Amino acid sequence: MPVYLTTQQWRLVLVALLALSAPVSAGMLELNNGDRIAGDFVSASEDSVVWQSESLGRLTIDKSKIYDLQTSKPLKINGVGEPCMVEGMEAEHLVYLCGDDAEPRRVPLVSLAMIIPYQQFLSGDSSTLKGRVNVSGTYARGNEIKDDWKISSGVEYRQVDWRHSGNFEYASYSRGKSEPDVRWGGRYVLDWFFRERWFLNSDVRYGHDETRSIDRYYNFGAGTGYQFWENSRTALAMTGGLVSVTEQYEVPENPAPDFVRKEDRIAWRLGTDFRYKLPLGVSFFHRNEYVRSFEQDRDWQLNSTTGFSSMLVSTVYSEVKLDYEVDNDPQPGTEREDIRLVVGLTYEW
Repeated sequence: MPVYLTTQQWRLVLVALLALSAPVSAGMLELNNGDRIAGDFVSASEDSVVWQSESLGRLTIDKSKIYDLQTSKPLKINGVGEPCMVEGMEAEHLVYLCGDDAEPRRVPLVSLAMIIPYQQFLSGDSSTLKGRVNVSGTYARGNEIKDDWKISSGVEYRQVDWRHSGNFEYASYSRGKSEPDVRWGGRYVLDWFFRERWFLNSDVRYGHDETRSIDRYYNFGAGTGYQFWENSRTALAMTGGLVSVTEQYEVPENPAPDFVRKEDRIAWRLGTDFRYKLPLGVSFFHRNEYVRSFEQDRDWQLNSTTGFSSMLVSTVYSEVKLDYEVDNDPQPGTEREDIRLVVGLTYEW
């Protein structure tokens, strides 16, 4: 009587055969300085590769320092469903074959956010968690009275092809002796990598912004993203899609006859994320998002952040950034543009 195996069972058989046929130490890692480390691959994250050395034990090595990587282990690479076999590296590109590939794939090693042994992927042990907290503010007394402060935090949980991101921000801005304007908001983003550089994403936001006279806002978006390039010094990514925007405005003391308490609209959005590493451990970054309504051409918004970050000690960074926001169709009594220079500290884990 013939026995039929499921796809999952075939994968298990493949992994077992490959593991049994490989020697105990079946890998070699070569660094940019020419050092060669015998051992084998353990895992890779966005920034580093974990390597099990025969003589030095487990090492965590920055991706930018790796010249060549060889292993006989079948690997799970984010965005690829089939097991992949590495052939080596060409310049900063990892060269590998997956499934029924006729030609090897060449993708920059630093653009592969997660790589783990395929056997580990099948067992379900394949997640990472990281986060950050940023605190910034401005205090002035004398000719100018100013109290500005802002706290933001974020966390990212990743399980191979799925990435969950959550962010929360609370800020208070005051001038003179007036009551401060408060803004707060939360955001949740879910990304699914269906190819090494391509991903589908969904985005949910909820918040309050007195600086724009918005009592509540709700955003629900979906789209795609693509990593144009990424290496040890620079990267550029772009996302785009549709978003449903709901804004409930604060009622002014003397509302105009045509005042609308609540607005709903469908818009398209486009965002970019760029970074470049400068000498002396300083990094430049620029992020922006443009949202434009389908119904009214004059109804569009632009949010951008441009700045520099520098490591102080271990996981603590200093940041200087310029936040620039434009609401081309603002509520009465609010300005069209907001510009803020922010200096703060960031802790990452």
